[in-house]
Amino acid sequence: MTFELTPSVPIKAMSKITHLVLALTLVVFSSASTEAGGRVKGQYATSKKPYWDVGRMDKKLSGACQRGEFRQRKYVTLSVGFIGKQGRGMTGIANKNWNLIDPKGLAKAGFTYHFYNQGYSNCKVFVAKSPVVKTR
Repeated sequence: MTFELTPSVPIKAMSKITHLVLALTLVVFSSASTEAGGRVKGQYATSKKPYWDVGRMDKKLSGACQRGEFRQRKYVTLSVGFIGKQGRGMTGIANKNWNLIDPKGLAKAGFTYHFYNQGYSNCKVFVAKSPVVKTR
C-alpha cells in the first residue's frame, strides 16, 4: 500500500501524543508529497488512496459513533484528506489518550481511531495499530 502525504502542520508545535498519531499516519501511508498541502485547518496529510484504506472498519465503534458515544473530543483537530479518484473524504484522528470521548471505555491502547462522517448516522470508525515510538 503506497500513500502520498503532504504535512501541513508545524511538527515542532505538537505534543508527544500528537507525534504518536502522526507517526501512525506515516507508517500506514508511507511517502510524503508536496501537492495539495494545507487543504483544511488541522489537516496533517493527504492521500490519493480511498478513505477506507486507512484501517479496519469496526462495526461496534461505528455504531457507538453514530449514537454519539464514541467520538473525537474536538472535531478534526488532526485529519487526513483523501483526494484520489475513489473514496474521497476526510478522517479525523484520535486515540485512547488524545482527542477522544469514550464514556463506555471502548478504546484500546495501541490503536488510532479514524472517524469518517462523525456526527452523522453513517459515521464509520476505522482502527489502525499505533506504531511504537521510541523516545529519548
